[in-house]
Amino acid sequence: MSQLRQLRAVYTGGVLAWSFCLLLGVVRGDGSARQTVLLLGLLAAFLVLLLWSTWCLWEAGARRRPAGRSGG
Repeated sequence: MSQLRQLRAVYTGGVLAWSFCLLLGVVRGDGSARQTVLLLGLLAAFLVLLLWSTWCLWEAGARRRPAGRSGG
């Protein structure tokens, strides 16, 4: 579970980094179409991985807590 949290942190960092690079390229206006497509692809991949890791963590948390019990 700890490794999955670390992976989610890496994916979050990737999403932030690719978003920043994409935004910077758009604002500066010096990015090529190929660069923009590459950054969009990387952003999409990291977003999918981030959603997947979040879902896995959510599922793991749900399996830990039986219905009707408050843990302990």
